[in-house]
Amino acid sequence: MLSNKPLLLAIGAGLIVILVAGTLLFEGDEKAPETTQIVTLPIPEPAPPVVEVALEPEPEPEPEPEPEPEPEPEPIEPAFVLPLLNDSDGLIRDGLVSLSRHEGMNQWVAVNDLIRKFVGFTNGVSEGRVVRNPVEILAPRGQFLVAQLDEEIYAIDPKSYDRYDLFVNIFESLDSEGAAELYVLVLPLLDQAYSELGLPNGSMNKTLFAAIGRLLEVPVLAGEVRLTRPVVMYEFEDEALERLSPAQKQVIRMGPINTQRLQRKLSEISRALRVALETN
Repeated sequence: MLSNKPLLLAIGAGLIVILVAGTLLFEGDEKAPETTQIVTLPIPEPAPPVVEVALEPEPEPEPEPEPEPEPEPEPIEPAFVLPLLNDSDGLIRDGLVSLSRHEGMNQWVAVNDLIRKFVGFTNGVSEGRVVRNPVEILAPRGQFLVAQLDEEIYAIDPKSYDRYDLFVNIFESLDSEGAAELYVLVLPLLDQAYSELGLPNGSMNKTLFAAIGRLLEVPVLAGEVRLTRPVVMYEFEDEALERLSPAQKQVIRMGPINTQRLQRKLSEISRALRVALETN
């Protein structure tokens, strides 16, 4: 009979394995299930979207400006050259006619040797004289009218003043500033004509302002202007008037209104002359 020892050993080993496995199984069921802790992880904030900045294209370089053409030089006006004194009438006529719109100006400048006659007349007035020959064209038309008050006393007839209206109208129509500029322009010719008079220690400018000053001193007489007639020529009854220079008495014969108009224009021209002479 075969021995049963190996079989018994095998069966015993199997029982041990089964017991151990059962024990482990039951122990596992009896244990409380382990608690799983859920950890909430912070959700990372999404990264800000990447904004792609569109780069402005670099401006194309501006084309080089074309060089400006060189300005053409302004034409140089030739320097004005005065004519000779003997040939100056055309210049004076054109100048005076351009300074007045009065038709009578053409008659004034119709004579010859205008500069010499103006200088002679101006010098005469500055000395108190009435120089008739150079300015015959300016002489009033008609007779000197008087009214007889008694056997020895007369008065200037106001109608006699009208003879000077044309002269004053033309003179008053002159552009004062333009006349001053013309005077300065032709002053070398005026000085030349003045030197021909042979007067020492004088000048055209001084003579002109002296003449204007004499005429501005004439009183403006309102009312009746009385005269006497001792011989042929009339004289002023008022001795103060009779002592005036012949040039000044001639202005009184123009009448008070014409005297005022003449003096006002002379003052205006005198101021314009001083400005023109100072700036040239």
